Amino acid sequence: MSRDLIKQLKSLKQAEVRPSEKWLKNNRELLLSQIKNTVTPKEKTKFNFETVWQAMSIFLPYSFVHKVVRPIVVLLLVVGMGISSWVVAASASSESLPGEWLYSAKRVAEKTQVIMADVVGDTNGSTMLHVEFAKRRAEETRDIVSQNDPSKIEIAAQTVSDLKEEMRTVSTKLEEIKTTQDSKAEMAQNINQNAQEIKDVLKEVKVNLLTNSDTTSSSDDLSAQVSEVKNLAKDTAVRAVEIMVEKHLQGDTTVSKDDVKQAINVQLQSAIKDANDSKQSVDEVNKVLGVVKTEVDGLAHDAKGTDLVSTTQALSDKIDATSKQTQAAVSSTKQFNVVAGKTVDEGQMLLSQDNLTSAVDKIKEANTATTQSEKITDDTLKAVQNVLPVVAVATDAPIVSTTVVLATTTSSSLNIILSVSTTIKITTSTPAMVISSSTGLTTTKK
Repeated sequence: MSRDLIKQLKSLKQAEVRPSEKWLKNNRELLLSQIKNTVTPKEKTKFNFETVWQAMSIFLPYSFVHKVVRPIVVLLLVVGMGISSWVVAASASSESLPGEWLYSAKRVAEKTQVIMADVVGDTNGSTMLHVEFAKRRAEETRDIVSQNDPSKIEIAAQTVSDLKEEMRTVSTKLEEIKTTQDSKAEMAQNINQNAQEIKDVLKEVKVNLLTNSDTTSSSDDLSAQVSEVKNLAKDTAVRAVEIMVEKHLQGDTTVSKDDVKQAINVQLQSAIKDANDSKQSVDEVNKVLGVVKTEVDGLAHDAKGTDLVSTTQALSDKIDATSKQTQAAVSSTKQFNVVAGKTVDEGQMLLSQDNLTSAVDKIKEANTATTQSEKITDDTLKAVQNVLPVVAVATDAPIVSTTVVLATTTSSSLNIILSVSTTIKITTSTPAMVISSSTGLTTTKK
């Protein structure tokens, strides 16, 4: 018996024994199930601030952690959440205009940016923020005026006032750049470019005001304010170029010599363009007024009846006086245009000789001429716009109604639409008389 058993064991040892797959699978699942039942599942650790306070208490007194550190941390979390909400509101208000409910958030955000820059001592950052905000005020003014809404004139005036304040701040910062050794010419270059853009935007604002059909004393005052700030922006740009030159001559390499010369050249070209624009605008006005004067004089000559004669004669006299002023303006702007052109040519010559300082002086001389020319142009346009609509009712004649229809003419220089009254309909006891501009000024009687 024992021999048989030993023989069987030897045969098993030499044979290749493999358990069945079914047996392996069943036993594996059973084993895993037993292991799982004997191991306690590990709970997920949840964040608890109390753990933080306990950990801090190891290094700091318990009372200090709970009475000082914990309240400060909670306060910071609340403030952080508040700031996040405020940032979202400020972002949404970035495109808002004065008078809109989100505009206050926009201004608060701007003031906060400036405060933060000043706190960390970022002088250059603070300067560029004021430059950016000045551009925003200029663009806001343009957008408001373009709506042609007389009720928003006061809002536009306040925006221009804010713009003026920003430009004054920029001018002050510009002087600090000049006297501070660490400030570079590159900063002055940025201010020059932005000031030029502001000037161009305000030039557009002036055009919109001149073409506004609802011209009032308030809009006239606003136009004068815009002119003042536009000249301030122009002066700031020139001053920035002057500081660029000074920094460059002192060895500042943040702006190349070619960049400095380019900035001077742009200023010179801008001066002659402004002079040409003023001259061409006055020339256009004079042409239109000349046609109106001829036809109105003809009306006065052909008029019959006391009332009609009085009305047409008053209109003729007013237009005649305005025509004389316009002709004088044509002569003056022509002279200033010649002076500006000559000065710019001299500046270009100095620039070619690398006499940068003297070239900047020529910019100032040319700008003086263009500013005077622009003032004459503004006064002339205002006079022409005022006289034609007003004159029709400036008489004691029994005028029942007066209707003024505005026609247009386009200036080749500014591409503006000049409001000139070329259609005046007067209804009195006599037959109506109409001056029509549909095919040139003609006279018809009914």
